[in-house]
Amino acid sequence: MSKKVLYITGIVLVCSICRLQADVINSTWVGGSQGEWGEAKYWADPNNWDPHVVPDNNGDTFAVTIDSDTGIIQLHLKQVRTIDRLDCYGEVWMYMGDPNWIQLTINEPNGLTNYGVFRLFIHGSEFDRIVGNITNRGVMELKSKIGYIVGNVTNASGAELDLIDLWTTGSISNLADGMIWIGHTVETGNVENTGSIMLLPASELVAYNTLHNTGEIKMNGGFCGSDNLLHNDTDGVIKGFGVVFAEELLQNEGQISAFGGSLTIACEGSFTNTGTLGNMCVSSLYISSTDDVSNQSNMVINPGGGVAFDCNLVNEPNATIQLNGGTLASSTSTITQQAGATFEGFGAISSDVIISPNGIVRLTGPTNIVGDVEIDEDATLEISDGLTLITGHVTCDGTIHMKGGWMVPQGGISGSCNIVWEPGPYSHVADFNLDGQVDFEDFSFFADTWLWEADWR
Repeated sequence: MSKKVLYITGIVLVCSICRLQADVINSTWVGGSQGEWGEAKYWADPNNWDPHVVPDNNGDTFAVTIDSDTGIIQLHLKQVRTIDRLDCYGEVWMYMGDPNWIQLTINEPNGLTNYGVFRLFIHGSEFDRIVGNITNRGVMELKSKIGYIVGNVTNASGAELDLIDLWTTGSISNLADGMIWIGHTVETGNVENTGSIMLLPASELVAYNTLHNTGEIKMNGGFCGSDNLLHNDTDGVIKGFGVVFAEELLQNEGQISAFGGSLTIACEGSFTNTGTLGNMCVSSLYISSTDDVSNQSNMVINPGGGVAFDCNLVNEPNATIQLNGGTLASSTSTITQQAGATFEGFGAISSDVIISPNGIVRLTGPTNIVGDVEIDEDATLEISDGLTLITGHVTCDGTIHMKGGWMVPQGGISGSCNIVWEPGPYSHVADFNLDGQVDFEDFSFFADTWLWEADWR
């Protein structure tokens, strides 16, 4: 090949490379502000941009800035457009909608970034969408009737984000001190929350893969769940009323608490608790699981409500159940107390209770047990400072230790039971006149009220 041919070929290659290296055009909105009731202007009008070229990658690429110094910028996007980046300042309202397919593609990883107040309304066809990542550093509202976002949505620290009827194929991330409001139905691939999420009444937040919470999720009659794993991590708090759901595994290492009504935890797979479960006063926590529930940490049952299971509950070694005047229930199932676990307090228990060998249940006050009680060998039921009424049958091969308390086994008692009586710190079974002392006055009170009036006298 001749040198001339090589030279010409080189020129052609250089020119081809230059054409491939497109220029980046910094495009700025100059269409002005229309105000809240003003007429929206159009993306497709070149007079709204500086330079007067409609931002749309076609050889050149566009980095777009929309800035509202005063008032509200309202603009319509009614075509398919592609840009590299979109930065919004001030207050911007963007409408995407047309009977035909509308798509805004933003190529760079930073995608759309809001630094002010940004409202997006996708309300055209079911194919309308934004392809790219969205980051909110100010106040943002994303609202869609039938459109969606192909990418990730990130709410930065200190930012506020409203999500209404939205579907994202990526993840929703809420950073520390960020606030997300959920309205209607919001569906996404994953949820990562280290800030605060508020579910409004009748709203739904659903993750197809994983919902991971290390912040706070406040339920106000909504639905929050995952089609796979819901992991409430060590610092995570889920509280309120509504439904918390996991199809495969619900793992609580933080705090889940019913507040303001009834909170249901529904799990089609397994549920484990190594954190804290409970109810605030006059609220109820209901747990539904296809497998037995293993309590490996803390449960707190407060007055005016309770904690109920539709499966077997096992209180594992080193775990705690604190009954503070509420109701602990396991409908048609059992509550098993293992050795080394703590189960104490007073209130109501609606379930069959099994105390395993070397296990102990301490009831310190008036308590009703609606169900049977099984006290295995070397196990102990300790009753103090009140009456424990058991409606079912008591099978005891261990010890019933009454420390100033009483037990009424309405269904009878059987087994080789060791029954121990002794005074409690606040009461004694022989303190008939309730003066805090056991003396001849108690004997006199006993004689006056029973002995001298007996039928056999």
